[in-house]
Amino acid sequence: MDFIAPRLLLLTRLGWFHLDRPVFVPAGARCRTEADALVVELPDGRRLSYPGSVCR
Repeated sequence: MDFIAPRLLLLTRLGWFHLDRPVFVPAGARCRTEADALVVELPDGRRLSYPGSVCR
């Protein structure tokens, strides 16, 4: 799943992907899930990674 945050968000999960802890995502940041992490690409180009897992 890939999306751009429309405003400041507090995420605990993204679809089937559950984060190990809540994460603030700023407006305009692009988010996507990888095998074991949520990757947040900030508008200034920095990439942040937060651990989690897929739960079905």
